Amino acid sequence: MIKELNRNNVLNLLLLLFILVFCVKIALGNGDFKVFLEAAKIVREGGSPYNKWLHVGGNGYCLYFYSPLWAIVLIPFTYLNNFIPNIAWLIANIFFLYRTVFLLRRYLSIEKLTSKQIKIILFLTILMSIRFILYNFGMIQMTLFILWSVLEGLRLFKNDKWVLGGLIIAFAINVKILPIVILPYLIYRKEFRAFISISIFSVLLLIIPSIYLGWDGNSFLLSEWWSVINPANSEHLIESDLVPHSLTALIPSLLTETQGDIDIKRNILSLNVDAAIRVLNIIRILLVLFTFYFLKWPPFRKNKSNLLQLYELAYLFLIIPLIFPHMQKYAFALVIPLYFYISHFLVYNFKYRNIVIRNIRWYAILILYGLSFVLMTLSTDGIIGRELNEITQHFKTITWGSILLIFVLILAPPKITLKTKKILIEKMRLKVKKNG
Repeated sequence: MIKELNRNNVLNLLLLLFILVFCVKIALGNGDFKVFLEAAKIVREGGSPYNKWLHVGGNGYCLYFYSPLWAIVLIPFTYLNNFIPNIAWLIANIFFLYRTVFLLRRYLSIEKLTSKQIKIILFLTILMSIRFILYNFGMIQMTLFILWSVLEGLRLFKNDKWVLGGLIIAFAINVKILPIVILPYLIYRKEFRAFISISIFSVLLLIIPSIYLGWDGNSFLLSEWWSVINPANSEHLIESDLVPHSLTALIPSLLTETQGDIDIKRNILSLNVDAAIRVLNIIRILLVLFTFYFLKWPPFRKNKSNLLQLYELAYLFLIIPLIFPHMQKYAFALVIPLYFYISHFLVYNFKYRNIVIRNIRWYAILILYGLSFVLMTLSTDGIIGRELNEITQHFKTITWGSILLIFVLILAPPKITLKTKKILIEKMRLKVKKNG
């Protein structure tokens, strides 16, 4: 027993050392955090960081799409060598990822899981999402923070900590607008105090930069910010190059001729641009409306179980990188809750699958889940090479894989897991009765 503990300690120490070396290597380079710091320098000097190409390194230039407040928060770090804020944010990302896994496990507190089952669930979750996790670290990006902030805020709301919970989620919305989808969800689930808390702090966080910038200066930067994130902007309507992965990048390229980075035809129809954009917006709306399928009717009722809420959140996080424009590979780390839910579904129901689920459904889940894994994760250049990887990006296989996950969720509702739970409870009751 002591030898096994010592072996585990050594393995954990080696893993930690590997992670730290990995983070140091990344921090020595230039990820997207360099863009944030360059934007902060411009704000520090009284300028606007928006609609400007900011130098990242070499021939790399990027635009700044984040809030004025985020740039102001980073101003103290602009006086330091870039390595320091880079490594600090990477270490923070380790915390965000660890804490996210911890928070997701809390949704399974009502389920009886063995230590082996928990390890398998965690392994499958990391395996499915490893490409997007590594990309977040490699780019020194924000997605893990966004994911953690929503889950942490929801936990705080459950503990009646309305101020802190609202502040955390509001700050995430301010930094990057994506978590705003949680607001209508909270209304639907009768979490009115949570909704009010987030809304109040969201307004305050828009105003607070006025302390540093002045009212006119802050108003100007907010208008500049809106000018680059406005979804009606032409650059957000059709995204034809390799980098974006979302419905904006997928649907128009199928419906109208677009000039991509690779000279391979993608369109199956030749509609005009306006028609292609209308179809895109209709599909976006349908995906948003399809949320009601997972939330069920009637509205204004609180969740009956943690597992049901995890199921709902899995869909909400999944559609964020699909419906928003300008989404890149790192945004798909938001699919981690779905991977966690499905991994739990497969592991928990495996032993009793012939009782609680038809074989055709079980195999359909496995096939769709596996195909999604191939399209989303195994299509990385580290596995298939750069040329093939560029072709998969040209055809937006990550987006296709995400769409398949919607069907996986439909086929794997919580009610099947609850049937398995009833079987286990009944077996335990009979065992106690027999031994009693």
